[in-house]
Amino acid sequence: MNVPRASLPAVYADESSNSGQNLLDPDQPVFTVAGVHLADELAAAIVDEVRSQLPPTQGEPKYGSLARSSRGRKALTRAFEQLPPGSTRSFVVNKSFMVMTKLVDTLVETRAHADGYNLYENGEALALANLLHMAGPVMGDAEAYRRLQQAFVDWVRQRSSTDEFFEALAAYKKSIPASHSDFAEYVEVLEYCRGVAEETAADLAAGGLRDLLDPAVTSLYAVCTSFADTLGQFRLVHDSSKVIDRHAMELRMAHLLPDPAKPGYFLQGLGATQIDFTDSKAHPQLQLADWAAGAVRQWATHMAMGGGDQFARDLESVVQPWIVGTIWPAGPES
Repeated sequence: MNVPRASLPAVYADESSNSGQNLLDPDQPVFTVAGVHLADELAAAIVDEVRSQLPPTQGEPKYGSLARSSRGRKALTRAFEQLPPGSTRSFVVNKSFMVMTKLVDTLVETRAHADGYNLYENGEALALANLLHMAGPVMGDAEAYRRLQQAFVDWVRQRSSTDEFFEALAAYKKSIPASHSDFAEYVEVLEYCRGVAEETAADLAAGGLRDLLDPAVTSLYAVCTSFADTLGQFRLVHDSSKVIDRHAMELRMAHLLPDPAKPGYFLQGLGATQIDFTDSKAHPQLQLADWAAGAVRQWATHMAMGGGDQFARDLESVVQPWIVGTIWPAGPES
């Protein structure tokens, strides 16, 4: 049964540190998206309270500017304390690890699927990505591994050729010592996918697979389906985003797509019957989504890269209950 749009609950979403397909931007190693479902009156009261603690000449209080001052951090902490449980949900991406997941998805899984084998069904695709990510810089030369990652990103972005990508792959395999020959065999699996790579390159050149490396669509889907579990149908209000706009129909029709991890089943529906785009200044909930996404990103960057200050560490207890999913390597920090 269709629910009248005016009576649907609303979820407001915003991103932090989206560098698009440039997953190896050293200044933005982590991407997050956050969604907020909150009554207008409470959202406005929280934002107004934060504004009251800032200089009257300050413009829109974005997370980046608030987190740089002691006063802003105190205001953010107070704002987060007022968010009801379940009202805020986030998805976080380790971009360097996502390079490996996309490499496996694009080449190895496609080759396996053509051979009648489902790498997703038992988590083998993710396991291979984890192995390559965690062991890659250790089993072989770390710089050669970094160049392989960059070569894959450049290839998907059509900034280099298939030959150049496989040259980087061969150079990395050559850097693996004979004592690690077992690991070299996993790298050889990638070399066996040259035919898949040629076909994929043709698709990319023809304009297909656009935004293949951009984490925004996958992340937003996870946040929305989490809200759908508790809200049912809702309308989504997203800060202006060209990528989400391009893929809005694909997101809304997800329930018609087969679930690769569950043969015979379809993907869960998005939950959002409508996706609207607007400026974050128009809704206090969007400002809260910006703050939530920024807080998760700041904490997750500390987890991924080390360093960070005490505020980044203190955010852990705040943001962890918000996280509904990740693209993050397995390990103690997961």
